[in-house]
Amino acid sequence: MNNAMPRVAADKREEYAEARREQILEAALKVFSNGGFAETTMDQVALVVGVSKASLYNYFHTKDALLSELVQRFSLLPELGELMEGIRELPAARGIPALVQQIWPRLRARRELARVLVREVQSFPDRARAYSEKIRMPAHRALADYLEARMARGELAARDPIASAHCLFGMLWSFLLSQELMGERELHPISDEQVVGVISNLFLHGALVAK
Repeated sequence: MNNAMPRVAADKREEYAEARREQILEAALKVFSNGGFAETTMDQVALVVGVSKASLYNYFHTKDALLSELVQRFSLLPELGELMEGIRELPAARGIPALVQQIWPRLRARRELARVLVREVQSFPDRARAYSEKIRMPAHRALADYLEARMARGELAARDPIASAHCLFGMLWSFLLSQELMGERELHPISDEQVVGVISNLFLHGALVAK
């Protein structure tokens, strides 16, 4: 392991530091996913990254800080605003399927993070609450705003928009757990097109106002 800090030009230090943080986060995600967050040590993360533990602590002071950054960096939250903006003017009958079609592959790409969350974060009440407060609720609120606007236009039946958002994200999460984390893809594979179609149709079937 090369513990020596490379010499970096002053105007490149910030860029280098950000690249190193990304490298650490990607390595930590794989290590936590394979070995579990509680069982993994910072020494193991440092070994995979190829830095000393002291250098690792320069970027993340604690293992919990590393986990928190992982959840923030690799969650849907950074992209959800753009996704919602893209469907904002679409009627619900088009907007919901378009949103589900974009969210599903992103969730699949983040299955390693989902494994970490299932194993560790949701097993600890404090971490689970922080995850809900910082990640889940803002995501649900963003979708709820869209649903509420469509309810006001008479496209969707008037229901609690937050509860409705929970329902839609809950279906996506259920498919992620069963197909990607619990081995059901080998037992009963469901195509991406089927996932998108089933979720969209189930959600809209009870939400569209009868004409």
